[in-house]
Amino acid sequence: MSKMRLIIWGAVLLLAGLFLVNSCTTVDASHEGIKVSKIGSDRGASDIENVTGWIFYNPLTSFIEQYPTFTQTKDFDPFQVSAKGGTLFKIDPTLNYHLVKGQGANVYRKYRKELPDIENNILRTIVYNSYRDVANSFSPDSLVNNRAGFEEQVEAKLRKALGDDGFSFENITSGLMPPESLQAMIDAKNTAVQNALRLNNQIASEKASAEIAVTKANGIARAKVIEAEAEARANELKQKTLTPMLIQQQWISKWNGQLPTTQLGANSSTLIQMPVK
Repeated sequence: MSKMRLIIWGAVLLLAGLFLVNSCTTVDASHEGIKVSKIGSDRGASDIENVTGWIFYNPLTSFIEQYPTFTQTKDFDPFQVSAKGGTLFKIDPTLNYHLVKGQGANVYRKYRKELPDIENNILRTIVYNSYRDVANSFSPDSLVNNRAGFEEQVEAKLRKALGDDGFSFENITSGLMPPESLQAMIDAKNTAVQNALRLNNQIASEKASAEIAVTKANGIARAKVIEAEAEARANELKQKTLTPMLIQQQWISKWNGQLPTTQLGANSSTLIQMPVK
């Protein structure tokens, strides 16, 4: 009989230990814990409390749901939205967000889902609707050429929609891609613009080179004119200064005193007649 009692007490203690293990958990500072009652048809939607640290609860009547409060990165599957006129653009978004502290109870009360389920359903719908609504207000060309403005409007809608649900928007990358036909047109247009700019630059360069050559030629011609004018002026001055007396003096200074050996005419003279004073 005593042996049976020991077995019974051992089983009771084991069950009690298992119960205690399953009725205790901890919520660290990077999460927000929510204690939810299982009692009632509402599953305790009106009886939810935020909890932190070590939590003891009755697993038969309640449970603990935890939501992280640090930054979450969700890479959604790509989807398509249409611009004005029906042109389809591909969006491949990646969202960074976090739960606002103190909003865990409201999030659970509203959706009664774990965070992965909320991301794959609720948040995806919010992201899709934001892109769809904004894209419908842009023409295809403006959507491509004013991508920054498009994304700013999307972010504004996401910031409000997520804030209404207890989440804080941080940033999002759109991964916006136009259809292949439109992208080909854009590439061709960009190529044409680049070629035009290159041609204009080449023309401007050649024009500048031609102007430099003309300027240089004009400078050379002007220099020659100035040089010719200077030489003519010098010759004119020389003519004015070459008096007969000066010429005779220069001849005498260069004469070596020898008479010429060639027979001159009868009237010729080898000496310069000095003027008589």
